[in-house]
Amino acid sequence: MADGLLEDLATRAGIAISWRDQTGSDRRVSPDSLRAILAALGLPAGDDAELRQSRMRVETEARTRDFVTARVGQSIDLPDVTTLPEEVEATCEDGARCVLQRMEDGRLSGFATPGYHRLHLPGGDCTAAVAPDRCVTFADLNQDAPGWGLAAQVYSLRSACDCGAGDFGGVAALGRAAARRGADFLAISPVHALFGAAPDHYSPYSPSTRLFFNPLAANPTLVFPEDLIRRAIAKAGLAARMEALSSAPLIDWPAAHAAKRALFRALFDLLPKSKPMSDAFRRFRDGASELLKDFALFELLHRAHCADSATWEWRRWPKALGRPGEAARKFAAANAADFEFEIFLQWLVAESYSAAQRACRDGGMRAGLIADLAIGIDPAGAHAWARPDEVLQGLSIGAPPDYYSAEGQDWGLTGFSPRGLAAKNFAPFIDILRANLRHSGGLRIDHVMGLSRLWLIPEGAGALDGAYVAYPAETLFRLTALESWRHRALIIGEDLGTLPMGFADALAGQGVAGMQVLRFERDSNGFRPPVGWRAQAAALTSTHDMISTAGWWKGADLEGEPDRQRVEDIRAWDRGLLWAAFQQAGVASGERPAPEDAGPVVDAALDFVARTPCAMKLIAMEDAVASDVQPNVPGTTVEKPNWRHRFATPAESLLDDAATRARLQRLGPPRET
Repeated sequence: MADGLLEDLATRAGIAISWRDQTGSDRRVSPDSLRAILAALGLPAGDDAELRQSRMRVETEARTRDFVTARVGQSIDLPDVTTLPEEVEATCEDGARCVLQRMEDGRLSGFATPGYHRLHLPGGDCTAAVAPDRCVTFADLNQDAPGWGLAAQVYSLRSACDCGAGDFGGVAALGRAAARRGADFLAISPVHALFGAAPDHYSPYSPSTRLFFNPLAANPTLVFPEDLIRRAIAKAGLAARMEALSSAPLIDWPAAHAAKRALFRALFDLLPKSKPMSDAFRRFRDGASELLKDFALFELLHRAHCADSATWEWRRWPKALGRPGEAARKFAAANAADFEFEIFLQWLVAESYSAAQRACRDGGMRAGLIADLAIGIDPAGAHAWARPDEVLQGLSIGAPPDYYSAEGQDWGLTGFSPRGLAAKNFAPFIDILRANLRHSGGLRIDHVMGLSRLWLIPEGAGALDGAYVAYPAETLFRLTALESWRHRALIIGEDLGTLPMGFADALAGQGVAGMQVLRFERDSNGFRPPVGWRAQAAALTSTHDMISTAGWWKGADLEGEPDRQRVEDIRAWDRGLLWAAFQQAGVASGERPAPEDAGPVVDAALDFVARTPCAMKLIAMEDAVASDVQPNVPGTTVEKPNWRHRFATPAESLLDDAATRARLQRLGPPRET
């Protein structure tokens, strides 16, 4: 088999046949890796005949799409339309009819308004997704004025009836408090659905699906009358257990899950006693989409099989249950009450989510909640089971080697297949945007570079054996802009790490706010002054994968380092550079504080980002209250209490401390009078 044919097919399929490592050396992807990645994309390449057939398939698909994207006022390129009439009729999304003209270059004149429009072509209709020039930005929402907000891990917030794991009750309480202090947005950790029968799988960035929500984020106090909740607690005998879990310093996920599920089941059983709530749920249930029904069915099946490690993953279930179908539907019918309960859980969490957003907006926030969209999904989860043709099979998402990981990274996640997206006219991508914007005022897209390319690793191979696979970036960014416009929602792109030249500027051009993190904003001279930060970006003091500012200053993250003196010396030098930057920016004066005296440093850090031209200043709750906690330590699992930290103070009172109030006033005045 000629390597030339193989590399030609790979290139046509969007696979980069070479890449540059952290040392600047060019590396070539091995033929074995190319064949494995091509096969996983549905393009067999085992011999010359398969190569030619796969190449023909790629060429044919490029000419036979019935879905196109464009920008407002931009001409429309229609693949495989050899002859067009002089005029083409179209139906706009709002039902209005219009006529587009054929241009000299064979394209059609553009639409004047955004939307999902229908072109009536001689060979059949074609959807034209027409996007605005860019996404909605915070400047659009705030009349070009900058603003600030907080970022919180949902599970870390204490509130009534949370059973020891924070939920939208805490989000609503914090949202109201932050709005009074002048905040315009509250960014939250992902609330994607995990595995209901496996509470020990609790990383919010390894979801089962991104289309639905984690029921543990629901809080009944946002939905049900108090007397019904009291009856449910009594019915389930949960009062003492809930109190013990709520007072614990760290989250015990299995115990919290068991308690919440018992509470929610008791509420479900009592639902007929509350007619307004019962009627609302019935409307939700009767309008459930096939996607939601499939998710509920997966939860039932996974609960029935996951106790045995041999059948934990759906790919090891009996063949008849490996996809939604007759056998699965019979299982649901035999377990009708449990199936309906899964639907109820999604109704309850959606109602809680919506209530939390209302609390933020009613408090005066311009945007309210900013949701977080994880980069991928667990290949053993509900989405991969229900829609395997949409996701990458036999490939995992990761990262090539860099200075922090010489062997690269395999994140154990899968994601959308670029060919699978195109085959379904990008409906799966549109669906996850809509699901995550339904109850929020914005969306943070994790690893936003994934809209352009992903490092994909063949199953069973090491991260070094991966390759970059291109995604239809312009199409995905256009759809993002269109859904941003439809929901009047801002978009943030997590663009940290090594990126192609010009990517940050390209994001800004799309109206997507990149991220600039204080401790990452360095050059050979030290920390960059505020004036040099990008106006279109979101300025942050830290992220969930970093030690907080107070913890960094104290060196709390250096515990257990094998070469402790060396890392201490480096940290001492970095403290000096940061304090010097604060002094030069006019946010600090005097001698550098001792490592244990982190308060003035946190104050200066907030003042520093407040002086940047960035339209959005986003402060992690750990920095707002000068905590020394790190929510997640990358590269660790059970070694650290990742995703388990809780604030000691209830969410409604987290910002009441005098030092915290003074610190937040550096970002802007409070709303309360």
